[in-house]
Amino acid sequence: MPSTSNRKAMIGILAGLSIVIVVYSLIIVQQILLGLIIAVVPWLLYLVVRFIFTLERIATALERLATARTRESEPDRDGPAGDSQRPSESYGHSTETEGGVEDE
Repeated sequence: MPSTSNRKAMIGILAGLSIVIVVYSLIIVQQILLGLIIAVVPWLLYLVVRFIFTLERIATALERLATARTRESEPDRDGPAGDSQRPSESYGHSTETEGGVEDE
């Protein structure tokens, strides 16, 4: 993920490019709408890239969380058989009895 200074530099470059495009379309081409449409495209691309990076960070965090929970739920191989807690007990949930009714 880009650092904050890189992100600010990229936003500055995009802002400058957008201003140049709008000024060019207003003075040279004399069609402001065309310039606005063209100036919006780099911003949309920037937002799509940021969205993809954000989704990648979320997926990585979820993978780490799933790995940690998997390791937590595995029994301790070196210790006695009854030492590890079941995941439902570690989060404070009550367990079900044979009849399907929860203990309160």
